[in-house]
Amino acid sequence: MLSSAYDRVMKSRHLHPEPAREIALSGLKAVMSSGKALDEWLEKNEPYHQLEPRDRRFCRRLLASSLRHHGQAMQALRHYIPRPPKGRQHMATYVLLLALTELIWLDGKSHAVVDQSVRLIRSVGLEHLHGLINASLRRCVKDIDANADIIATWRHDHAANFPDWISSRLIADWGQDKANDIMAASLMPPPLDLTMAASEVGTTDIWAEKLGGYVLPQGSVRLNDGAPYRLDGYADGKWWVQDAAATLPVRMMGDIRGKHVIDACAAPGGKTAQLIAGGANVTAVDLSAGRLERLKENLTRLNMSADVITANILSWSPDKPVDAVLIDAPCSATGTIRRNPDKLVHAKPSDIAMLGNLQTDMISHAATWLKPGGILVFATCSLFRAEGEDIAARIAEDTDLIPDPVDPHIYDGFAPAAGNDPHMLRLFPDALIMPDHAITTADNENTMTHGNDGFFMARFHRQ
Repeated sequence: MLSSAYDRVMKSRHLHPEPAREIALSGLKAVMSSGKALDEWLEKNEPYHQLEPRDRRFCRRLLASSLRHHGQAMQALRHYIPRPPKGRQHMATYVLLLALTELIWLDGKSHAVVDQSVRLIRSVGLEHLHGLINASLRRCVKDIDANADIIATWRHDHAANFPDWISSRLIADWGQDKANDIMAASLMPPPLDLTMAASEVGTTDIWAEKLGGYVLPQGSVRLNDGAPYRLDGYADGKWWVQDAAATLPVRMMGDIRGKHVIDACAAPGGKTAQLIAGGANVTAVDLSAGRLERLKENLTRLNMSADVITANILSWSPDKPVDAVLIDAPCSATGTIRRNPDKLVHAKPSDIAMLGNLQTDMISHAATWLKPGGILVFATCSLFRAEGEDIAARIAEDTDLIPDPVDPHIYDGFAPAAGNDPHMLRLFPDALIMPDHAITTADNENTMTHGNDGFFMARFHRQ
């Protein structure tokens, strides 16, 4: 009797999938079927936080990669199963998407992927599909070894992952070839870029070596990945997390020492910290009280202070004119797809016209806050002209703001898009010029640490 009970326990253990994969399956279903944001879902998922650090990294990598490559993986799935499971059996589609992504894009070990996928399908009560899962994935494994052409076709069709509302605008704005480049760069996993506190600028190389990263041409320290709060220097406020491209809007403001600067739409506070480190007296304004709490926490950790105000900037104004304003305006955020791959699977497109009008209204109102000669820098993490060049043109025509040329040295280390006026800067996700020693593909293209968030920014001054 004891032996029989022991055998049942061991059988149960043998059939149970790894917790990291179970969580990835739940996350993929939540994001793809319910419109959840990936980071928000993970933040609220207690089992995810209980994973060991290595398993937590694997879980997030598998989940994020499955979202990035969902369109390509669906092509593979339909090749092996012309009629994908529907209804309650649709969980099998999510199991297959995870497995195909791991096999084709993450170089997963075939035996482990197949075995764990069979366990997953059983764990969700679809035991009768384990043969379908097993056979389909074994065919894929065989193709990876012996039919490289079909695998290469799926790997290179980056556009398959993008909803039409994004891809069609990219093509209309930049042409087919450049749009293809943008989409490919947007699928790269994001690294972790750190901006050094003012007290640490002279020790950037030392921090890069200590943290196992390297220094980018514009001065950030880049790591392949990692949980920031576990790294040396986090608790002591020696640095903060900020994409390399996101440092440029503040740099475009020029010398801000001793000046009063309003950071509109300030949360979560990377640019606020950068302004303070540059010597400015900062008023940080944002509509979201919750996001401003995170900003305050970051400033406390960095031993920085700012005047933090919860307000709608369309109806708020400072008590007196200020020297400069930074508006990193709400937008479609298409330049951050590397960090937010859930945007690729959400059916509802961004209302670009509404966002463009909001951006124009914000800038027009913020222009009234400036002293004569005051500087305004407008930025969006969008890849569309309608949230960048078109807005800058409207501002130049409809307000008393004057285009103010940008010193090219400000964006050293980046190769901006050609053709912009001197007061504008357009960065595609492949704009960062990488140091030679950092250009590595390691195991596969998904470990490359190239790239940056896509941005548009423009500088104006008030008459």
